[in-house]
Amino acid sequence: MPHHKPAPRATGRRTFLAAALAAMLTTTACSVSGPTVPTSGGKRPFTVNWASSLSSLDPAFVCPGDDNSFASNFYGRLVKLSTTKSGGVTSADPDPGKVRPDLATGWKVSDGGRTYTFKLRPGEKFANGHPLDAAAVKYSIDRTLTMGACGSLSLQLGITKPGLVTGVEAPDSTTVVLRLRSANPAILYSLAQSRGSIYDPKEIEAHGGVRRNAPNQWLQSHTASSSGPYVLAEYVPNNHAILKRNPHYYGKPALEPTIRVNFNPSVSTLLLQAENRQADVTVGLPPQSVDRLNKDDCCTVVSAPSATPVTVSLNYEDRLTGNADFRRALTYAIPYKGIIKAVAYGYGDSYYGPLVPGMAGYRRGLEPALSYDPARAKRLLAASGAKSPTLRLMINPSSPGSSELAAVLQSSWQAIGVRVDIDAKPPTDFSTLFNDGTYQAGLLFENSTPIGGYELRKKLTCGSEFNNQHICIPGTTRLLNKLSRTADATEQQPIVDELVRKWRARSPTIVLYRARFTAVLGPQVKHFSYAANLRFSEWGR
Repeated sequence: MPHHKPAPRATGRRTFLAAALAAMLTTTACSVSGPTVPTSGGKRPFTVNWASSLSSLDPAFVCPGDDNSFASNFYGRLVKLSTTKSGGVTSADPDPGKVRPDLATGWKVSDGGRTYTFKLRPGEKFANGHPLDAAAVKYSIDRTLTMGACGSLSLQLGITKPGLVTGVEAPDSTTVVLRLRSANPAILYSLAQSRGSIYDPKEIEAHGGVRRNAPNQWLQSHTASSSGPYVLAEYVPNNHAILKRNPHYYGKPALEPTIRVNFNPSVSTLLLQAENRQADVTVGLPPQSVDRLNKDDCCTVVSAPSATPVTVSLNYEDRLTGNADFRRALTYAIPYKGIIKAVAYGYGDSYYGPLVPGMAGYRRGLEPALSYDPARAKRLLAASGAKSPTLRLMINPSSPGSSELAAVLQSSWQAIGVRVDIDAKPPTDFSTLFNDGTYQAGLLFENSTPIGGYELRKKLTCGSEFNNQHICIPGTTRLLNKLSRTADATEQQPIVDELVRKWRARSPTIVLYRARFTAVLGPQVKHFSYAANLRFSEWGR
């Protein structure tokens, strides 16, 4: 059980892209992080400075983002992703066909790909000594499905009505049987992510249990013991956390015995501490800060491709942004290359479509970047019939680069005859308005899952509670249903291609660029790897 200290301020639920926004949350206020403390031997623990604030530590509840990434360090899974090395950086490989055993020693697929039978390591334990067995795995998967939150959506790859997972069985202590409605090899990818986390049933039942369509309040600031490489020894929300190596972890022991994570939204403080070598790893900094540190001999900057597009979300039900010609006019009025150079400082690349480069199903030829063409933008605006239009662009100014991006968009769109009112909102208000779908346009830093079928279902399913843009394109429902019934990736590709074409023809979202993941490493760091869910156990001096 971690020692839990009172939070300095209350946190609320954030869903979907709010977690992505928190991932890059920065202000110029004073630091909320306590000082880095030395261990009893005088040497400070391995220190991670993170420009973020978290709302929950429950992977079954939170959506993709920093909450998920942090919590993943405390829970094991049945399987894990393979890794690849490119440009000197080790990264997780999202290919489901390359998934490796983790708590499971192996598995068999039967019933035409609809049944997975996993064999587990015998005699394993949670950090508190409770049995880490098939019953715990069944409880954990059932819990994620019952809660019906982002975890359920992601675990089932967006197939929820009816659900992809039809049942979980634990016939003995080392056997788990997972049954699917239809064959879908990408389920192994889901199980390797935080959605496949294995919790201690006794801890959860002792602290609120499981309620349908409701979060567990206790797990917003605690963990259900630990089946992963680290135990949460201390946690002060929005301030810091102390992680200790889990002595009962079944896998490779964490490289560092203790890690201190400081949650600090002050860019100036993070820059100073990186320059003074008070942090081993700094993540979540805005591009201009990374660029500055890249020129300093204090640090090494590592960068890797990530599934994090920066977009303008347009409400499909709004009279103005629901106009396809108006949306397309906006897309051609944007200086994409200039934005990547001046705002992203080169830590980004261009594409235009619903699937991020590198994602399963992505084809470069179908999603080429758009060119800056203001003359074409003016013609499309005229064709839209919109007279002296005014667009309300909602932003979260505490998100790094958002104000600069908004200023560029405002200038570019006003140049073709669209007045832009920038509507700056606090993070909580921004999250609420976006999740309720009560906005006209919103500037977003997204976190995507590198499985094309899942992203297409999330973004294009008409009437879905997760479709916050209210996108509903004729013909997509039939294609999405067909995609859900098709297991083979080769047979899926033509369906995915047609969905991408329909998306591009309607331009429901403006993709500004794909942001690259960056981390600033201190001189003593010898081990570092990147995955969407950051794995602290693989970082070390």
